[in-house]
Amino acid sequence: MNELQMLNISKSFDKVTVLNGVNFHVKQGEVHALLGMNGAGKSTLMKILAGDFPPDDGTIMIDGKQYTFSSPLDAKKAGIGLVAQEVDTVLFPALSVCENIIANEIIDTKTSPFLSWNNQKQRAKELLRQVGLEMDVNKLVYECSLHEKQLILLAKVLSSSAKYIILDEPTAPLSTAETKTLFQIIRKLKAKGVSFIYISHKLGEIKEICDCVTILRDGKVVHSSPISDITIEQMVEHMIGRTYKSAKKEKRTLDETIAFEVKNLFIPKTKTTVNLQIRKGEIVGIAGLVGAGKTELAHSLFGLEKTSGQWRINGKEYTISSPIEAIEAGISYIPEERRKQGLFMNESVQKNLTVRLLSSLTNFQWIHRQREEKLALNLIESLKIHPSFPKITVRHLSGGNQQKVVIGKWLSTNSEVFIFDEPTKGIDVNAKAEIFSIIQSLAKQGKAILYLTNEFQELLDIADTIHVMVDGKFVKTFSAEEATHEKLVYYSSGGETSWHKLPS
Repeated sequence: MNELQMLNISKSFDKVTVLNGVNFHVKQGEVHALLGMNGAGKSTLMKILAGDFPPDDGTIMIDGKQYTFSSPLDAKKAGIGLVAQEVDTVLFPALSVCENIIANEIIDTKTSPFLSWNNQKQRAKELLRQVGLEMDVNKLVYECSLHEKQLILLAKVLSSSAKYIILDEPTAPLSTAETKTLFQIIRKLKAKGVSFIYISHKLGEIKEICDCVTILRDGKVVHSSPISDITIEQMVEHMIGRTYKSAKKEKRTLDETIAFEVKNLFIPKTKTTVNLQIRKGEIVGIAGLVGAGKTELAHSLFGLEKTSGQWRINGKEYTISSPIEAIEAGISYIPEERRKQGLFMNESVQKNLTVRLLSSLTNFQWIHRQREEKLALNLIESLKIHPSFPKITVRHLSGGNQQKVVIGKWLSTNSEVFIFDEPTKGIDVNAKAEIFSIIQSLAKQGKAILYLTNEFQELLDIADTIHVMVDGKFVKTFSAEEATHEKLVYYSSGGETSWHKLPS
């Protein structure tokens, strides 16, 4: 019988056991969910399967044959494909869409010493059509949007005739319509015998698209069954090891003092102008679908785009034309793409946490290592970063713990304004609750919080005021008491601004 088997897989890093005797099976033509909290071992298990590093113990069997992978190329040859969550880590930004899709053929000159570019472009166009994307294959990848890159990577995986495809948070950058298109693609490929390992924290999607589920906790399998045999509530309980109770939203009386104000902010990419106010200790949410202009707004506020406008922080006026000026003014930015923009992936947790504070940790240009380590340990403890070793490389952390590091590096600075762009993307319910706790703690300190997301329930759980953004413009504003999920969906989808027109 054709199937993928990972038998008794174990792996440790820096004396920390990440996987402990894991057994994982995927049948041909099956969509198999792999679930677990951040740090449960999902990413490590899949990196072993993708050939990034070997297991300390265990066996990989594919369609009855035993494999030992010494590189990702070995895994590809065995029929393993990976659509990574952080697409920019696996695509070549300065190459064209076509060159990225056929990169394996370009490299493999032994079997294809001469390439017909016309044929390859036609092939790339056809692969893109299979993933529901119509675009110019000569376009450079760095010019593409995040959801386009996700689909380009899927097309690239399909080009290698992969039999077992790992999808790591595949819908995180996709709109509802794009997610439906992806599910149609998965079902078509599944009918042709392609198998998928589906990693996501969106449990509703798991119930919709997956056939089976395996759940990891603390490096061990704690549940495996057909998806029809388990409820979403039971999934969460297996993941966290206890009955889950969602946190209740705190009722707060806000100071009316305006802590952060921007007037006539021009957003170059959307060619729109925005006015924004945040009170002292207020959490202001920006609700918008993928492509609504939220990240473009964040970039303009932080000086990542050449723009114009008037900034005022705690009554003082600023002109911000660069991130350096934004930081000096007291603005912190937690970006959507944490691995690309928020972290030094090959450096330690300690270095990432203290990078913004080097001037206060140096004497005559020498870093005081004991002070640096003490500061890092304090942040690791307060943020509950796991594993709690300051010297561990940040790339070995789970997504939720990496996000805590991104936030943590700003906590000991003089920041008065915190911009969070999709801060819970790709993290589990427990890590999400911890991120919310950090944000609420900052609000209690009187910081101004801007929270941008397409996860509307998160805004209903945490925000005091919510602006709905469409095509780079605010089209509706709600207080926490007025907002509902239905209203946010309606207006973010381009609904009329007259409330009486909202469908019942």
